[in-house]
Amino acid sequence: MSRSCDLTGRITGIGDEAAPDLAGQIAVARELGWSALELRTLDGIPLGELPAPAVREAAGLLHAAGLGVVCLDSRIGNWARPVTGPFVADLEELERLAEHGRVLGCRSLRVMSWTDGGLPEEEWGARAVDRMRRLARRAEELGVELLHENCTGWAGSDASRTLGMLAEVDSPALRVLFDTGNGVPYGYDAHALLARLLPHVAHVHVKDALPGDRPGDAVYTLPGEGVARVADCVRLLEDHGYRGAYSLEPHLAVVPHAGVTGAAAETAAPFVRAARRLAALPVPAAPSPAVPPPSAPRAPGRRTPAVDAGLLLHLLHTPTAGPLETGPGAPHALTGALRSYATAAARLGFATVRLGAPAAGTVLRDDTPRPVRRALAADPAFLDGQPSLVLRLGPALPRERTVMFNVHLDTVAGGEPPAFDGARFTGRGAVDAKGPAVALLAGIAAAAGACPAIGRDVSVLVQAVAGEEGGALGTFGTRPLVEEGYVGRLNVFCEPTGLRHLPRATAAATARIRVDGEDAVDDRPEAGHNATVLLGFLAQHLAAALGTAASGGSPSTVCVAGLYTGTLHNKVHGTGSLLLNLAYATAGAGAAAEHALARALDEGLREFTARFSGVPLFARTASDAARITRLEWEKRGLPALDASRPEWGDALLARAGIERWPDGEPGFTCDAIWLAGTPGTFTTVFGPGSLDANRAHAAGEFVDLHDLEAFAAKTAALLTAFADDLRQGAADRPLPVSTEKAGTA
Repeated sequence: MSRSCDLTGRITGIGDEAAPDLAGQIAVARELGWSALELRTLDGIPLGELPAPAVREAAGLLHAAGLGVVCLDSRIGNWARPVTGPFVADLEELERLAEHGRVLGCRSLRVMSWTDGGLPEEEWGARAVDRMRRLARRAEELGVELLHENCTGWAGSDASRTLGMLAEVDSPALRVLFDTGNGVPYGYDAHALLARLLPHVAHVHVKDALPGDRPGDAVYTLPGEGVARVADCVRLLEDHGYRGAYSLEPHLAVVPHAGVTGAAAETAAPFVRAARRLAALPVPAAPSPAVPPPSAPRAPGRRTPAVDAGLLLHLLHTPTAGPLETGPGAPHALTGALRSYATAAARLGFATVRLGAPAAGTVLRDDTPRPVRRALAADPAFLDGQPSLVLRLGPALPRERTVMFNVHLDTVAGGEPPAFDGARFTGRGAVDAKGPAVALLAGIAAAAGACPAIGRDVSVLVQAVAGEEGGALGTFGTRPLVEEGYVGRLNVFCEPTGLRHLPRATAAATARIRVDGEDAVDDRPEAGHNATVLLGFLAQHLAAALGTAASGGSPSTVCVAGLYTGTLHNKVHGTGSLLLNLAYATAGAGAAAEHALARALDEGLREFTARFSGVPLFARTASDAARITRLEWEKRGLPALDASRPEWGDALLARAGIERWPDGEPGFTCDAIWLAGTPGTFTTVFGPGSLDANRAHAAGEFVDLHDLEAFAAKTAALLTAFADDLRQGAADRPLPVSTEKAGTA
């Protein structure tokens, strides 16, 4: 008995077998409805030889076409590199492809294990394993993974050698790429090899073939028409829990190692035929085993969810601080980071349901922060480089059966080079919030493995957003996604809270006090307006006035931030600005804080005039202080998520073993504000680490692996509790049963 195996969204292919040029590869991928490609060469040039500008151009074309990259096919250890050759060539290619992968959004590199170079078998094996060990250690540091293919090389066709190499190298950065068809020319049973390597398979190539007239020859066919048992291999992989890509490498018109190439007009048609045959491949029906397959998840609580350290390092290495943080021209690979994140999530069964930026018209509003408005005015294409991603595990279900998690992969600027010492990750975004983003996937996967209802009866959404940092406050990231309907009954914003949940979020108004006076030379300082003295006085006055409780009430949370006038020592700077951030817990408190600042500024200007009018050096500044000073608002009028909340939410998190943030302890600002007032929902902020203790936004930002693992475990417990509530009807009832599905406007 057989059926068509539904591989929708999981079939891709090595692009240069469809067309030599990237435009041709993209055209074929679009014709087939694919979401990704595997890359080996562009216009005949291996990826490892492409200069950085060419890679950036290629990434732009791929991303504009909506295509990700699932694997980069290196020449490391391949048929052209004997184990006696210069190892530096492999190390250099690893470094280049790791850098290219950050732009392209891919951390997986295909490798092989070198030809013998005339050495005896024992020495060949020893050298191959030693080289692979050294490559894997560097791959760990770079956050990439090496996928060893069952092709040419010492460990290519022998499962015992492959397993031995994996054991001796002992690295999470080394896994297996299984090719269904390589056993035919190399003379071994690939299906039998796969059965032994299943737990280590991270990526799959698909080809089929018939034996040729001579040993080592093969006649390549459409999938299912040869002797490679492609359908049986797919069944074996699916039954074991493989959820990654099936990448077509048909060798019908292009066989690189044999020097067989063709023009685009000759290669596209057979490639498309092979892709369509693979999509309709009849696969043997799944057996009904008496015992679970080897990949069956363990019972809840048996082990800590495994956090993908390599993915986190890859993301930490990828620059994602946006232009609002860095200014124009700085490296910014947020799209690549989101693509990498989506690819990792796809291996866990997630589907990408949205990846893109909102239209400018939906972003520009009265409450949109001024930096965002300025950026769009200066560059109408600004938003194109600020996409957000939505992933979904399971079908689209009504909101009552949906949990949404929100993370951000953009960061503030600066930071040291990323590192991981086995216990602690350091680097910008480690705790805020790339670390939580990676741990989140581990937690969801653990929950789905332990509780079949998750991904079946419970839909899980993950928003990975832009615009959380840089002063945008989610106005082109989270806000549009919420308004498009990507919301659950339970909504969790993953920010550092020390593993307590915070069911409120302050908003913030940002004021800029600007002085526009006249400069003066150092020989006649009294002739100009001294913005430094004026703004310095106002900074102290406002700090005292706004930081003191009025009429027995609570003081405002004010951050007296940047003051800038100039850098020259022999000049009186007549212009400058002072920034203040006012956090508030309710809309009413925000309006009151704005009025308080305006009043305090007027008082400060009067005091400055009274104090300095009799000082000759500053008399002109004192006289004109009110005229040359003005108050501008960078952002204001944003909502706040207040502490009023459905009781069922607190009870749910308590059942999951998650403690609530104390009511008397100050909260902080994050994108959770955009869920304020959403009926029938519970929203909270929850994550590992602490903004201050883990040095978020500061030098030395870090997060510990055990904190990420604890967050993943509590996330799994929370999802399981949510599923249990649905099954038992223990959640707050009755709720109106909506036919609206999460993710619909």
